[in-house]
Amino acid sequence: MDSEELYSGFGWKITMDSESLPDGRSRTAARVHRCDSAHILAIPSDDTVLILREYRPFYRDYIWMLPSGKVDKETDAMRAAQRELREETGFRSDDLQHFYSVNNSESIEMTHHIFVGKQLVRDPLQADSDEFIEVHELPLGQALDRVLASKKIHVTSAFALLAYMRERS
Repeated sequence: MDSEELYSGFGWKITMDSESLPDGRSRTAARVHRCDSAHILAIPSDDTVLILREYRPFYRDYIWMLPSGKVDKETDAMRAAQRELREETGFRSDDLQHFYSVNNSESIEMTHHIFVGKQLVRDPLQADSDEFIEVHELPLGQALDRVLASKKIHVTSAFALLAYMRERS
């Protein structure tokens, strides 16, 4: 792949990349690179999940979402998931398992790692000072309804809840 860096800063990089197609032609496109993210289906009981109601200042509104955050302080997505779970809910999981890894777009080089956390144990870490979060324990279906009712839907949370509910049925 040929790649030309157009911008780099604040944890983001934009490149102009060229890659070959199977028939020998090539595609050139601008691509955005950012660290991966971790999302946690924190399951306190068989039928409930911890879900966040978080104020997002650039939306000027609250959204409903799973505990989530960047894989930027550590290189391992599972460690980042455990840290985010502790920072955002006050719990750690003694049974944290990888569930899915998904990408939103070929143009955005970033993977969303989704984990299922069971056997939750109270073990809080200091929350980030720039977040405004409420933690709720809701039945799975109600949690999905809240995510889908947000004016700005957190797509990874919706996908994770749907996939988990489908797997259980």
